[in-house]
Amino acid sequence: MTQPNLKTPLEYTIVAVPFHADAATHDELARKVNEKLSDGYELYGPPFLSGEMMYQAMTKPILPG
Repeated sequence: MTQPNLKTPLEYTIVAVPFHADAATHDELARKVNEKLSDGYELYGPPFLSGEMMYQAMTKPILPG
């Protein structure tokens, strides 16, 4: 993962899917995360659970112009 210049503003997003204790949750999260990766986002930390949802934080530099 590349470290952006600390002065570069970042767009921050969280991908969320309902959590079920099966592989489908991971497949759905992976599909949504891969879509964001192809749009220029980078992973920000590991996936995490909260309540009945699974999340992945992601960032993307906001480039001037």
